Amino acid sequence: MKLLYLRSAVVMAFLTITATGFAQTGGITSGAVYSLRSKSNGKLLDVSNASVDNGAMVDTWTDTRSDAERWIVKLISKNTYTLTNAGSGKLLHAAAVPADSVKVDQSDDTNSDDVKWVIKKAGSGAYFLQPAANPAFALNLNAAGTADGTKVNLAASSNAAVQKWVFQKETAQEAAPTLATAKKVFEDWYNGYKIEEHKGFWDQAEMMETVLDAYEVTRDPIYKARFDVLYKNFISNHKEDWMYNKYNDDITWAVLFCVRGYLLTGNKTYLDKAKDQYDKMYKRAFTNSYGGGLIWFETKTSKNACIEGPAAVAACYLAEATGDNTYYDKAIALYSWSKIYLFNPATGKVKDNVDLNKRTGLPRTSNISFTYNQGTFLGAATMLYNYTREATYLAEAEKLATFTRDTIYRGRVMNNEDSGGDLPGFKGIFARYARKYTAGTGKTDLVDWLYLNARVAYNNRNTYGIIQTKWATRTSEDKPVLKKGFGPSTAVSLLMNTYPLKK
Repeated sequence: MKLLYLRSAVVMAFLTITATGFAQTGGITSGAVYSLRSKSNGKLLDVSNASVDNGAMVDTWTDTRSDAERWIVKLISKNTYTLTNAGSGKLLHAAAVPADSVKVDQSDDTNSDDVKWVIKKAGSGAYFLQPAANPAFALNLNAAGTADGTKVNLAASSNAAVQKWVFQKETAQEAAPTLATAKKVFEDWYNGYKIEEHKGFWDQAEMMETVLDAYEVTRDPIYKARFDVLYKNFISNHKEDWMYNKYNDDITWAVLFCVRGYLLTGNKTYLDKAKDQYDKMYKRAFTNSYGGGLIWFETKTSKNACIEGPAAVAACYLAEATGDNTYYDKAIALYSWSKIYLFNPATGKVKDNVDLNKRTGLPRTSNISFTYNQGTFLGAATMLYNYTREATYLAEAEKLATFTRDTIYRGRVMNNEDSGGDLPGFKGIFARYARKYTAGTGKTDLVDWLYLNARVAYNNRNTYGIIQTKWATRTSEDKPVLKKGFGPSTAVSLLMNTYPLKK
């Protein structure tokens, strides 16, 4: 992951280079940042899905101001250049010996002709890019495609528009996550989806926590004012007493925004609501089946990580807010019970639920894992470590963190949980507790990985500034993407919770 920081340094170094001793193509400045617009379809030369991987394909895409669409052009020899993508730090690369239909991708610097390009004037302000390995071919828009994602390849040199590229000099941008990028993504999401008009329950509770994240890390009063409005709207939409809702996890997610709201603002109304609703939820949800734990949904027998983890975290917050350590007792009991059925402390894996096998009458545990469950148990382990100072909790927090990074995602960008329903909002919860883990333990093992996720996600935004929940996939320009704000809230949480983190 350290390569990400090195790439940023390399990009800045390129900007200060002044090439001397070689003839430059007229109108091209070595060391400058350019976007390259296809003369054929009007879209920009782009690394597909803002990938940072060697071998990632190069395509064309609508201009979204992404660094995946910007290239640092460096003179190597007479009229011959390398083009380094500003987003990935990798070079435009001919994937094979130049020939018709050879793919073009990105690569580390091979110091050979496969990453070198002859730039020649094509008239009317446009240029040809020919591979140094064989200038009889040129960078070509495949099949004259007009759609976002149209790939580029090599084709025999011609005077066709599909081989002409207009170079537009650009200003270098800071790579996410920064305060500026986090605020921009927040505003585009909050205003674009009219979050204050949303009437959902658990998804609105999560989006309200995202607003609290913004206030907690920036202390900008605008976010506090917005939370106050959202709280009043939530009560208007869902009444003062939420026990009509049979989902115990829904109530707990709402308790979380209440108790955090109190801890961050001092408004006792929020604390009174949190305590009242938590106590009622806990009383009805706790049963001795399977030896303890909380039922997920009233009238059912399933006990799920999505209630045990948040309820443990909420209890820790309530203990902090009230000084009543019996809430810590509840948190410890829920966490300890979960280690019997749901959480494997040796691996760090959190399973989704335990329920009765109707055939055998014995408990049966689901084997699936989700980011939000990994996140809440990470938060609970961190908070219980800070309360007890017991090393076991710290060791288990590390396991939870590394299992998510290394086993679920293999160190790559989180690019799943997009299949509708609740899933698109899960990863924002993990990002929140990843910050709490990092800040609460001093462990920095997630920081590079979170930076990778934030950088790629930001470069995959669309022209509306929206980032869908699949962070390693470019967000569509289609209007349906804009219908529901819960999934895109995950990237807002990611950027807000990641930018304060330091190695």
